[in-house]
Amino acid sequence: MQEIESMMMVNMSKFRRLNEQKLEKIMEKYDLRKIDMEIILYLHNYKDVRTAKDIAATEMFTKGHISQSVKRLREREYIIATQDMSDLRVQNLQLTDKAIPVITEVDGIKSDMEAYVFSGVTEEEIAVMKTVFAKMCDNINKLLK
Repeated sequence: MQEIESMMMVNMSKFRRLNEQKLEKIMEKYDLRKIDMEIILYLHNYKDVRTAKDIAATEMFTKGHISQSVKRLREREYIIATQDMSDLRVQNLQLTDKAIPVITEVDGIKSDMEAYVFSGVTEEEIAVMKTVFAKMCDNINKLLK
């Protein structure tokens, strides 16, 4: 099992580096930081992510960095924040139309990258991988509680 863990850790790190490398030009073009890009993508991809607290729950960034990024994205009009009427302490975040070109470019790069990374992998293998990965993530989440 340690061999699998080691292989996963090394290659996930490489995959993350490849992803960042591919997105670097978009970040430069739109003058976005890594966290800005991540927040835009979270809001686009995960419909249940609506607040800075939801983003903080991913534990990828500190609350302070998220707060600074949300402020920056609001100032640049990539997102808007509206008051949650059920809890006035909470602001719901929503992407604006200005974020659409960023998302479109990212989607294109990610599609190309996925096609290359998964070349030679069958649909059945991908399905098995998704199932195994979901089980592993559930186990990790149980241990973290």
